[in-house]
Amino acid sequence: MSRLLSKIFWPALFIAVVAALSLLLWSGRTDKMSYREMACVFEERAPGCLDSISDWHAGLAYFDSSVAVNHDTLQSLKNLLWQFWNIDFAGAGEAAVAKESVLPLRVLANKKSGCMGISWLALMVAESRHLQLDGILLPGHVFLRYGSSDNFVNLEPNRRGFTYTDEEYREKYKEGRWTGLEFKPLETRQFVGLAAFDIGNLYLENDVPRALTWYRMAEEFFPEYPGITVNQSIAKSRLPDSL
Repeated sequence: MSRLLSKIFWPALFIAVVAALSLLLWSGRTDKMSYREMACVFEERAPGCLDSISDWHAGLAYFDSSVAVNHDTLQSLKNLLWQFWNIDFAGAGEAAVAKESVLPLRVLANKKSGCMGISWLALMVAESRHLQLDGILLPGHVFLRYGSSDNFVNLEPNRRGFTYTDEEYREKYKEGRWTGLEFKPLETRQFVGLAAFDIGNLYLENDVPRALTWYRMAEEFFPEYPGITVNQSIAKSRLPDSL
């Protein structure tokens, strides 16, 4: 009985989350979406769950004291992510796209991440402290850009904030599938949509219905991203005829 209830409960709860997020989109409030709230929602927690996470508050306190001492916001952010929180690259391949490497609260707890998770966590800090920080899309990758459109520094999340120029990124990813969305700051909804897409990909091989649920969420948030439609079609082709 308990196993049956868990099979019913998880999809029901997740559908409720999707419905709530969809309502947010349809109400035209995407400009008020919060990286911090979405981090909680993706973990099926209340939107204010960060209030109870001591590591989060300790990190912000460290950042504030660092800025007060050295007056260098960028260096303080890098020190927070890669020294105080000491978040390491989880590794290439599956490790970089596992839930533990994509969802920022798990990254904060486990200190391992791919490009998405640590970027999301950094954007949460930036949102909290009103910093000029954006997530930037590349083929199969996201990096961070600090500063304004005409005066910025790129931060590579998988190399502890190492700086590549745009030209170096273009060369490194020249063989990837380019969409026309690259090098443009991602909106909050778009970044969250990419996270949902990544999680959907985790289930594509072994749990197609759940993959489709995540793809649906990704589509709601980031309909411009062509990979979502492609992978949705792959997932639907793998459904049993009876469904």
